[in-house]
Amino acid sequence: MSKSLTSLESLKRLRDYTSRALDIASTPIKTLLKSYTSTVRDFDAYVIGSGISTSYESYIERASQAILIALIVSATLIFIALSRSLPLLLAIAVAIASTLFVALPLSMALAIYIPITLYKNRGEVIESKAIELLTALSLLIASGQTFYRVLESLPRVLGRDYKFFSIEIDLATSLLRVGTPIADALRRVAKVTPSPTLRELFLSLSSIIGAGGNIVQIVWSLTERYVTRYSIRIERSAESLNTYMEIYVAIALLIPSLIGSMAALALIAPIAGISFEALLTLTTLILVPVASIAIVVLADVIVSRVRP
Repeated sequence: MSKSLTSLESLKRLRDYTSRALDIASTPIKTLLKSYTSTVRDFDAYVIGSGISTSYESYIERASQAILIALIVSATLIFIALSRSLPLLLAIAVAIASTLFVALPLSMALAIYIPITLYKNRGEVIESKAIELLTALSLLIASGQTFYRVLESLPRVLGRDYKFFSIEIDLATSLLRVGTPIADALRRVAKVTPSPTLRELFLSLSSIIGAGGNIVQIVWSLTERYVTRYSIRIERSAESLNTYMEIYVAIALLIPSLIGSMAALALIAPIAGISFEALLTLTTLILVPVASIAIVVLADVIVSRVRP
């Protein structure tokens, strides 16, 4: 028993030491990453709203450590690859230069690009689910509960769909719990959320709660506008799907004609080095499946943006 406790303590000390060493070694990268991200407006909103981290500082710390590990791995791999064909010192110099001037800028760019991309993708997802939050809010507010109780009741009412709105609702609840005024908390959440509908909702609630008014009427008004916008999005998505389906049908009709033309051409004027069998294999086993997969992926992306 004592041996197992000793081993656990040793592992814990090793983990703490490794964490401190990574934190110290990644300090220059952390400073550089902060200077890069400061050029992106509201980057902290991208970080929190994407769900990749709960705070800007936490993301910078984890990203800088990940970049440090990536740089060490890339430098090691480059050195191993070059050490067989170049002198030792030259291989080390090339590995260091490649890491500093290629891997480091790419890692910095990815550290900025990933939260922004996740932020936009999450905005598309929760925008299609916003009607559920609007409906739940209107029902809970109409029941006469306080706004804080409404926020606490949303996980129970929304059920599994609460995960789509958890970042905004949890942030609002935590801000209210520490004594932040409701209007300020809702404005903070509106700044973070990637959904235009939720942003409009929280800003409207912030104004109406601060000035006093009919909150239920505001929520229902937002619901009506959302339904109108959603129907327009569905129409546009249907038009895009029709376009892709027409392209797919055109490809399906064109391929047999193309194969027949190539067969006739190969019989009349054969080209050296190019056989009809190779062209047939290329079109039937590569071109058609790739085109089909591309159409299916594009259609799935379009449908996922409007799927409730």
